[in-house]
Amino acid sequence: MRRTPIVAFVLCIVITTFTVSGCGIIENKMREIAREEAKNAIVEYAASFVPEKFGFGGALEKEWSHSQGVKTGNMIFVSGQQPYDTNLDENAMPVADLETGKSFQGQLKTVLGNIEKVLASYGATMEDVVMLQGFIDEKAGPNAASFDGAAEVIREYFPNGLQSMTFISVDNLFGPEQLIEANAIAVVH
Repeated sequence: MRRTPIVAFVLCIVITTFTVSGCGIIENKMREIAREEAKNAIVEYAASFVPEKFGFGGALEKEWSHSQGVKTGNMIFVSGQQPYDTNLDENAMPVADLETGKSFQGQLKTVLGNIEKVLASYGATMEDVVMLQGFIDEKAGPNAASFDGAAEVIREYFPNGLQSMTFISVDNLFGPEQLIEANAIAVVH
């Protein structure tokens, strides 16, 4: 009868030893998996900062060596958009003239539409814009800029509004009748 408690005691020690050492094996495996997952997360996070560049394919992009937009991480930087048609001919030039003789509101719509296209290339929308910056030449060519209706155009593209926004008066934008150029910063979640 004394044997049974001794055998039971020895069995408990053996089972406990294997269980505890087994826990150590499981714990080590869990740590190894966690380290690997952390390394993968760091690599993925770092890769998200590799700039993704977008262009419409226009001749001026190549000539001036620039992108229309660059995404890095969750931020999108939209280059200054001009009132140019993004539909291009065989020479990579705009098909339609959306600048000459066009009103400020017409040029503003084209510029904001181009910003919207750049954002869409990254799966973003105008709702993601946190900063809009416009440069206005009020005296370009025969087009004296009239800002009547400009607020309506901005509300059309930003119905929920409240992004930060700055408009600056300048002399001599790129085109002889160009009244506006605007850039933007967007943050996607």
